[in-house]
Amino acid sequence: MAVKPIPEGQHSITPYLGIKDAAKAIEFYKKAFGAVEMFRLDGPDGRVGHAELKIGDSSLMLADPCDQSGGLTSSQSLNGTAIGLHLYVEDADKVFAQALAAGATQVTEVKDQFYGDRSGTLKDPFGNLWFVSTHKEDLSVEEIRARAAKLFGGQ
Repeated sequence: MAVKPIPEGQHSITPYLGIKDAAKAIEFYKKAFGAVEMFRLDGPDGRVGHAELKIGDSSLMLADPCDQSGGLTSSQSLNGTAIGLHLYVEDADKVFAQALAAGATQVTEVKDQFYGDRSGTLKDPFGNLWFVSTHKEDLSVEEIRARAAKLFGGQ
């Protein structure tokens, strides 16, 4: 049998995060989002060299920052982040509260959005932004644009 170019259970794009204290992040993601640890390889120094988690039907890869020039760095060292992770769940309010209880910080409250989702934003203890959402309405592009124009005053 031929080897598949995309491994079983993976998608074409998978986020890969550099996180200081990746082992603690793994435990947080388990508590906050019900993550399941699929694979983990720790280095001789005890740091996480590579880990793969499953959250819902998607994968998240992470590791402690790489010491090599040009390697992964962490959001903590940037004092901000260049990416956010959008997580669709069955009950955004429940998962959002679960993440807050596990140690996340609220950025924006969970509320109904103009684009048809119920969504809120939080920051995990490792500096990464998470947009936790439940899709509530199927809208056309035109409907979303009309709602956006009304909300933002035609900007």
